[in-house]
Amino acid sequence: MNPEAREASPTHTIRFVETTMNALRVAGRELRDYPATALFCASWIAVFAAMVAVRCAAADPPTFMKLAVLGVGEAHRFGDLTLRDLGNGEVWRLMTCNFVHYSLIHIGMNLFAFYILGTLLESWYGSWQLAAIYGTTGVVGNLLSSIVRHSLGYNPLVHSGGGSVVIMGLIGLCATASWRSRSTRDLTWQMVNALAITGALGIAFPRYIDNWGHAGGAVVGLPLGLTHRRMLARRGRPAAWGMGVAACLVIVASVFAQATSDRREASIRLEGELRARLDESIKTARVLKVLQLWIRQGGDPRVMVRVLESEAARLDRPPTGASYRRLHALIVQAAERDLDQAEKQAFRDDLAGVRKFQSVELNALQRAFWDLRKESGIRDPRPAPAISRPAPR
Repeated sequence: MNPEAREASPTHTIRFVETTMNALRVAGRELRDYPATALFCASWIAVFAAMVAVRCAAADPPTFMKLAVLGVGEAHRFGDLTLRDLGNGEVWRLMTCNFVHYSLIHIGMNLFAFYILGTLLESWYGSWQLAAIYGTTGVVGNLLSSIVRHSLGYNPLVHSGGGSVVIMGLIGLCATASWRSRSTRDLTWQMVNALAITGALGIAFPRYIDNWGHAGGAVVGLPLGLTHRRMLARRGRPAAWGMGVAACLVIVASVFAQATSDRREASIRLEGELRARLDESIKTARVLKVLQLWIRQGGDPRVMVRVLESEAARLDRPPTGASYRRLHALIVQAAERDLDQAEKQAFRDDLAGVRKFQSVELNALQRAFWDLRKESGIRDPRPAPAISRPAPR
């Protein structure tokens, strides 16, 4: 090893350790001085990490572009909000949706804004009152937004979530509070500019920004700022503690309600997944039956090529992949010339092997599907899939 590298290596290690320790000290100081802001930020990160983990465990994990910009998809399991869910009585989503974010850009921008505003307000009013402000602006802002969207006939299946409703509430509160305080009126214009910029972005990108949610948060935050002096005087008193505890209890109750709802829906989700797999397996069985009839009775091989290729995603993989490719090659040959008896027999043998495996898979899915329905007592208006059992020959 180069002597200079040996001398530099301990130095780099020491610098890394010092940088890490400094970062930990800063984080510890922030957690001590602004515990409510830090805990809310940490909860956002934890929920987003759980969403990404669930999505990555699925069959189609998101690409980096989706994760960073386009989003990981809807977050019904994690408590985001739709008008349909709210209409079904899931009112706790007015709170839980404030913890849900869909992409790295979404959560990154909101974390930055919330940290700046949250630490400012926590230094004014204390941790307990910040928790109360968070709950009030989030719930009431989302409620106002939902009322407006429902009255305007918005799609009830559109999902919304994120801490921006709370952030807009904090901006509105800061604007009014600083306007009433002569010493900090410059902050008012900064907050008004922030509201104007956010509104302009919402107009430019209405598909990706919940304008009514932002408006709802701001409408709640602006009058809250009128209580600025009262909240300053209440800091550290039992009233402030009581308001904060009440808000925390509402948050905990909302999270518990969402977790309970998710457990109830778990069997429905599993039934949906099994139903989809069962439908695919039935479709494959029918395609294999058509191929069996074709090799017996004849027909247009060019049509059979397209029929077989429609099941490539299910059959061109172990353990049926080799048989699928041989079947495909023989049908392609049949489009050019008549198959001889040996080739037809090879086709029948490969087809019988594929049908045997597919029949075992279909029967296993059928048993799992009906066992689940029997155990969970699921009732829904859609009829169960009709099962046809192909003979394994």
